[in-house]
Amino acid sequence: MPTQPKLQRWTDLLAALLRRHSAVDFETLRAEVGAYAAHTGQRSALLRMFERDKDELRALGVPIETVADAEHNLSRYRLASRHFYLPFLQLAYEAPRAPGRRAASPPARPRGPGYQALQVLAFEPDELDAIARAGRRVGALGDPALAHEAATAVRKLAHDLPALLEAPPGAEVVHTDRAPDPARLAALGDALARRKTVSFAYHSMERDATSARHVDPWGLAFVGGHWYLVGRDHDADAVRQFRVSRIADLAVNAMREQSPDFAVPAGFDLAAHAGSRQAWELGDAEQHEVLVRFSVANGVTLPAMRLGEPVTGDGELRRFRVRRAEVFARWILGFAGAARIEAPAALAAQVRAMARAALGRYAVGAAGSAG
Repeated sequence: MPTQPKLQRWTDLLAALLRRHSAVDFETLRAEVGAYAAHTGQRSALLRMFERDKDELRALGVPIETVADAEHNLSRYRLASRHFYLPFLQLAYEAPRAPGRRAASPPARPRGPGYQALQVLAFEPDELDAIARAGRRVGALGDPALAHEAATAVRKLAHDLPALLEAPPGAEVVHTDRAPDPARLAALGDALARRKTVSFAYHSMERDATSARHVDPWGLAFVGGHWYLVGRDHDADAVRQFRVSRIADLAVNAMREQSPDFAVPAGFDLAAHAGSRQAWELGDAEQHEVLVRFSVANGVTLPAMRLGEPVTGDGELRRFRVRRAEVFARWILGFAGAARIEAPAALAAQVRAMARAALGRYAVGAAGSAG
């Protein structure tokens, strides 16, 4: 008899364990798991198959317990349904009642295997609404991976609470700058997989100009609600980030289609690169060094200081690598004088001008209120 698929063995093993409240030995399980019962080889091979199945299921998060028998041998197995199933989800509410009548009880949990032993997790209507809205907002951010995970989570919760899948009229919509063309993302992903150089026209917000670029794609990252292409810019001979929504006229090198054009450096870590990017570090503009002095050390400034590089001999000074000066200037303004740019002088003057402009707007508003 041909060997049954592993997924079938796992399903049969889980069913055999879940239908019992107490631990059972292997011989009992063997009689109920088709692949084990049909095994005609050596018993040692069958036991190795069983051990592999248990280990793989445990690695997937299935809490199969090994229990000692009367002689203290670890030869019995148990899977408690309360540890395997999620709690039963219920909407907590009190229906309107007439005078002299008791309040309606919340809906009873369904009958069936596993349900009766489960704990109950009750949600107030506003809590359920918050979960539903959060799922919709995550799904609308523009990251397909996040959208998939959010939809999967909501579907699992909706097994007990179908109302989660009902989008009310006028549901919130997340507006992003400009979502990238799915075909463009797919083409970049294909070029990345085949290690092919790409060329495109790119509109730089810093220079407000469009220029031709030739890039070796090292990765695609979703940062701050936007997709970025990360790779080596041939003209700059440096690693740059390009917002995918600003890429146009994309072309993938068609020469030697099955041969890679480049190799991603062994030490490059896309997750670390993307995770460490601050808003002022993103983009394709030239990088400039900015020195910032933090005159106050508190719960707000200390995390900010860790984003910069220490300067030897001066505990208050930090060095930052900045591509988007205006974004960095707005960030510095948020510290209300506890952080001050020392160099370059032009950026320090820009921050002071922004602060004066903000004070002027507040002064006008205050004067209007007083009048």
